[in-house]
Amino acid sequence: MKKPGFFLFFVFAGILSLKAATVSVLVVEAGLPFDPDTSISALAWESGMMDVFFDSGHIVSNVPSYMINDISGLLPSEVNGDFQDARDTGVDFFVLIVLSYTESSRDTPKDVYIRLFRVSSGDLLYEASLPARTWRTSDDEFQDAVRNAARIVSQIR
Repeated sequence: MKKPGFFLFFVFAGILSLKAATVSVLVVEAGLPFDPDTSISALAWESGMMDVFFDSGHIVSNVPSYMINDISGLLPSEVNGDFQDARDTGVDFFVLIVLSYTESSRDTPKDVYIRLFRVSSGDLLYEASLPARTWRTSDDEFQDAVRNAARIVSQIR
């Protein structure tokens, strides 16, 4: 009597895993002098993005955030190695969040750029540029990341 239950469980689990995509999330910060500590903003954006993708049933990984100098182009040259690592390990989608600071906006990003790439082809599937904003708390910033991640999840098929 228990054998059909086990069989159905494994069939159901197998079907669910077929829908799951692997997503790699990378947050980079630009425009600040080198600081070995990860900022509160980087943590809020990384956590918000990863939570939504995970809650949507996707397999999520992250690359530790770091500082970059040049944010020109869709995929800044300093990020190419991480993108290639994602390709080499079979990741389906790569989410890049660029937090851009200025000397006058050292505590909160001046702009936030979000890009979703299909790793196999390198195609840009989604791009958003969020204007300067000051969040009252880190939780407000986290919730903003969650709202933006929900828009990106709809792009993954």
